[in-house]
Amino acid sequence: MATILPAILVSAHPSLGAEASPWDGAWTGMLGKAHPWPVSITISNGKVVSFSEGGAPFEIRYTKITPSTVSFGDQNHYSIKLTRTGDATASASVHGRHGYETGSLTKG
Repeated sequence: MATILPAILVSAHPSLGAEASPWDGAWTGMLGKAHPWPVSITISNGKVVSFSEGGAPFEIRYTKITPSTVSFGDQNHYSIKLTRTGDATASASVHGRHGYETGSLTKG
């Protein structure tokens, strides 16, 4: 009985059973055509966990990940869609309070 309990506790731990997404990692790049600005997106366990523009962090309220796209945002102020263009590259389209912008990111 004493050897079964530790095995149950280990198998029930949520982080041990979570599958990594091919999107997992740090994605960086530039958004905007006329005046590009840097962005950074971190994805972990199939969820966007951080997003910043020019070093300023933004709140993330939702994430939807498929094998070829990642969509996330806060539903009121911005939304971003990443589309995979290669193993470590993606295009980005952003809709925010200043309109639409596009850009590209690489996974590093």
